[in-house]
Amino acid sequence: MKIAVIIPPFTTLPAKGQGGTERIAQGMIEEFLKRGHKVTLVGAGKCQTSARFVQIFPQTISEQKFDSTTTEQSRPLRIETAYITKVMRYLLDHGDQFDVVFNHMRGGYLILPLSQFLNTPIISIMHLPLFKELIDVLSQFKNPNIIAISNSQIKPAKGRVNFLATVYNGVNPDEFPFNKKPKDYFLYLGAMGEHKSPHLAIEACQKARAKLILAGGKIREPYFSERIKPEIDGSQIKYVGEVENKKQKDLLKNAKALLFPITWEEPFGLVMIEAMACGTPVIGFNRGAVSEVVQNGKTGFVVKNVNEMAKAINQIHQINRATCRKLVEEKFTYQKMADDYLKAAEEAIKKGG
Repeated sequence: MKIAVIIPPFTTLPAKGQGGTERIAQGMIEEFLKRGHKVTLVGAGKCQTSARFVQIFPQTISEQKFDSTTTEQSRPLRIETAYITKVMRYLLDHGDQFDVVFNHMRGGYLILPLSQFLNTPIISIMHLPLFKELIDVLSQFKNPNIIAISNSQIKPAKGRVNFLATVYNGVNPDEFPFNKKPKDYFLYLGAMGEHKSPHLAIEACQKARAKLILAGGKIREPYFSERIKPEIDGSQIKYVGEVENKKQKDLLKNAKALLFPITWEEPFGLVMIEAMACGTPVIGFNRGAVSEVVQNGKTGFVVKNVNEMAKAINQIHQINRATCRKLVEEKFTYQKMADDYLKAAEEAIKKGG
């Protein structure tokens, strides 16, 4: 097939740092190319890709600096909507060159009205939670060709929005070294914000008398200064800042478990399958997609609160790390993800745009 993949205008490919959406798009593109499909990447900045690249803007939003004294606060949002508008112009002019379009843009639902006038189906992947206003918009379209990344993500829109499919995120297990003998610490890896609740990981480790390494950027203030910084002692509780690539994988493979104490309905949680690919089990709160990703008692523990997390920390020796790796290889690979996306594409083409 001739496939277009649209990424958000924030970062380039290959993705740097967290960049979860971009990493999924990159894995999708690599897998499609392996199978002989002709792929066009639509993005911003200078992407390094084996696909044909269509550059919408010369710089990503992340590459730009905004002076608050001369630039309105909404400039990044305005650039993002300008990007989406230009992408729509591109699809109007070139959409008939493709068999299907995969849309990963954060505000990609803006394309829905346009998609009603194109013969080429545009499949939009929802990487973020659904909210009532968005559900109201999606419900106005009979066949919006929307893909969810977990079944829990669909729940708020159940009965109102016709989803094309649920496709779980994937990783390349070969990029994550398996380690059957971890070191003596637990790991929190993610944003330093209250919705991710690293303070609860700290509390659980303090109760369990276990060592914790905190890693991640996107510091939210005053949350970090008030709830996290006072607990960092450099011994039991350490903070190593934002980590990338090899350092991130080293932290994941050497941890006894990844702690995932989210207090919001996270649609997936890519870091969970990255940890399990290394053989590292996950202890996560039963919110969002945690119970879909973690097999309770087999690849980690799905818990309700800090006390249960502390108890699970002391029971982590019960989990076979090889079982964690096996689950990823069977259920959360780029190959499996690409299979499911292509199956959804065939369905969208069959029903006609």
